[in-house]
Amino acid sequence: MRISDLLDVKRLHLRFLTGAEHAHRDIRWAYTTDLLEPARYLRGGELVLTGMMWRTRPEDSATFVASILDAGAVAVGAGTALGAIPDDLVAACREHDIPLVEIPAETSFGAVTEEVLRSLTQRRFTTIAETRDRHRRLMAEVASGADFPRTFASAATQAGLQAWILSSTGRPIAAHDEPLPPEERAHLAAKALTWSSFPHTTRVPDGRDGGRVVTVLPVRAKDSHPLAGWSMVVAGDHATWGEEVHETVAELVSIGVLARSREEERALTTARHLEGLPRLLAAQRFDEVAALLHGTGDGAASDDRAHVVVSAMMLPEPRVPDLARRVVTELVADHPGAVVTGDNDALAVLPIEGADHRVRARGEALRADLVHRARVLETGLLDYRLAIGLSSATRGVSELRGAAVEARHARRLAELRGGRSRVIAGAEIDSHELLLASVPEEVQTSYRERLLGPLIAYDRDHRSELVETLERFLAHSGSWQRCAAAMHVHVNTLRYRIGRVEELTGRDLSSLEHRVDLFLALKLRD
Repeated sequence: MRISDLLDVKRLHLRFLTGAEHAHRDIRWAYTTDLLEPARYLRGGELVLTGMMWRTRPEDSATFVASILDAGAVAVGAGTALGAIPDDLVAACREHDIPLVEIPAETSFGAVTEEVLRSLTQRRFTTIAETRDRHRRLMAEVASGADFPRTFASAATQAGLQAWILSSTGRPIAAHDEPLPPEERAHLAAKALTWSSFPHTTRVPDGRDGGRVVTVLPVRAKDSHPLAGWSMVVAGDHATWGEEVHETVAELVSIGVLARSREEERALTTARHLEGLPRLLAAQRFDEVAALLHGTGDGAASDDRAHVVVSAMMLPEPRVPDLARRVVTELVADHPGAVVTGDNDALAVLPIEGADHRVRARGEALRADLVHRARVLETGLLDYRLAIGLSSATRGVSELRGAAVEARHARRLAELRGGRSRVIAGAEIDSHELLLASVPEEVQTSYRERLLGPLIAYDRDHRSELVETLERFLAHSGSWQRCAAAMHVHVNTLRYRIGRVEELTGRDLSSLEHRVDLFLALKLRD
């Protein structure tokens, strides 16, 4: 309740002695004390009631007022049951710009406290009812397909909150007003993937002294994974929020969860509709491919439209079903018309509009975007690796088969190259790397072990460096002098080591064919 509301209660006979201009201030609680410095017992927003038993000299008034002001009290209520209110207390309140209310002898502190509690309780019940009605309305709007960003912005603005919804890669989903800057979004999204408890308060560097203090909460169903979830960012420290703010934030989170669930349902429906796409591409049944894509709204039946194909896999296969597909759906979410299918071997088809030179530029921008978002996700991959390959842009449905093959080869190369996340474009693949990526994994392993196994075992047993020597020798194109100088060993030492390599592998390193064999085996190492 406001201070003015309390003074309007006729039966209490209260009046301002100073600070009437602050009658609009809200009273959060009423607290009675006769301590000289009661700050440690206050939480802020109180009307402090006192009989002034603490006053033994005029200077005590300034000490008392300074103490309650530091604690965030909004007003002082001084009783006259033990005598008139001294001028030094009036002066101290005026100096510190805090209202001083006179409580006459016939009015008890208990009556004042009871009125404050009655008003607060009534307001609380009214707020609960309003919150419940608003929550039901917002949930109904989102469930019926209302624009979530607009609904969220309206609700946050009405509540007076600065709040934002971000995806796991930092993609802006909704905001009370302007979205956060890209670097702040990426920073918060990456950090949120590492936190195990929420709400989590953190400070975000924003170019100003100290940065921005925000609280982050997860926006996801209980059975969903952080890599495919959203987060809500709210300005301020949740420890300082009142009960109403906590309830409003919880309300916004719940409508966010509903919106996220609806989005996942739509993506899953599309993925199921496209389940046969890889098989149709492999069989070159392009009319059926076009019809399938047209059913998703892609409109790919025209041979004038360009596409890029993305192939992705998480290694090892996640225990959470369908996680790789949901991650890929997030990675390509900003590309209109993108469709994703598959499970752990996910395939995405992204239409690209424009002339050839613009298509190439957009393909390059797509790769940069995928690299950035995959790196944001790295903090949440934990024991997983994310390998992504994307094709060059092709025109028409008839070229999609080749694009899908190229994307898968690029993805296999991304697996070979390692790293927590790796994005490889088909245009980046060297000839021998493309060949290796297309070879089945079991064949790769057998080939590598047959050629390098003896060297690896020898190095392990004799603490030698035959594998490294072979790699350096081939890197220097078989030049004895340059290789020996680079390794800081005598040429004779190098000749001895290479002799051991030839003896153990059965290969002659003076032969180009045998050099190629060993070079490819080295490329297949993990």
